[in-house]
Amino acid sequence: MKYNKKGQEADDKDKVFAEFIEGSVRKVYKVLTFNNLIYDPLGTDSHREKTLNTRLKSTDKRTFDYYMHYLQDGNRIYITRAQRSFINE
Repeated sequence: MKYNKKGQEADDKDKVFAEFIEGSVRKVYKVLTFNNLIYDPLGTDSHREKTLNTRLKSTDKRTFDYYMHYLQDGNRIYITRAQRSFINE
């Protein structure tokens, strides 16, 4: 499943901010990154979102869950937790 900026399922025309792939062997969690940090869609670079060189990177379930929680409600504590968890992988 692919998720948009609001943490909802993404349409074909939406930019993907998080992705969950359930394979037969293992589950893969991905989050959008910029400069090797998790991209903050409400942060300082959000106004130039279309020109940034962002990419999806694999992560663990805890980081993915924190990021999804942040996308859904915008509480800054969850992006902080996601960043810390992403760095500590």
